[in-house]
Parts: sequence; C-alpha cells; structure tokens
Amino acid sequence: MKFKRRNLEALGDLIVGNVGSEDSKDPSEVKYSPYRTSMQITDFFQELDTEYRHDGSTRHRWVADVLGQILDEPREGPNHLPELFCRLID
Repeated sequence: MKFKRRNLEALGDLIVGNVGSEDSKDPSEVKYSPYRTSMQITDFFQELDTEYRHDGSTRHRWVADVLGQILDEPREGPNHLPELFCRLID
C-alpha cells in the first residue's frame, strides 16, 4: 500500500512533534505529540522493536522515509496495513 509523500511527511510531523502548540487555545492547533529529539525518535522506533536509528537528517522527512519502508513490509492482504504500522499508529 502506497501513501502519498505529503501524507507520510504529515505523519512524520505528527510523530516528531512539529504539529500544534503547547499553549494554543485554538483546538485545531493543539499539540498531539511531544517534540522528539533525534535520540527520542530512535527510542520511539526501538520501543516498537525495530532497528531504525535516526541519522541526524531532517526529523519529519526521515520518519516519512521509515514509514514508507514500513508500509512496504508484508501484510495479510491488499486492504490491510502492515502490523508494525498499525502498532505505530496505535
């Protein structure tokens, strides 16, 4: 299953904590996930039992690349997402 690059990068932004603001009063700008440093991104993926290690490149783009690799993993059927991707989103 392929996602558009912009959608992978949007998910990357969410995972690394680029989306929203801690003190926003506007519900559309709420902080959904904490800001993650390079080390914290690596920890995030290690907690999912993966070997991915952030290489110091642009955080959300690196995560988008990793998500693309995860989406290329085997899955139960054409309309299913890979198990690792489901755990990541959960």
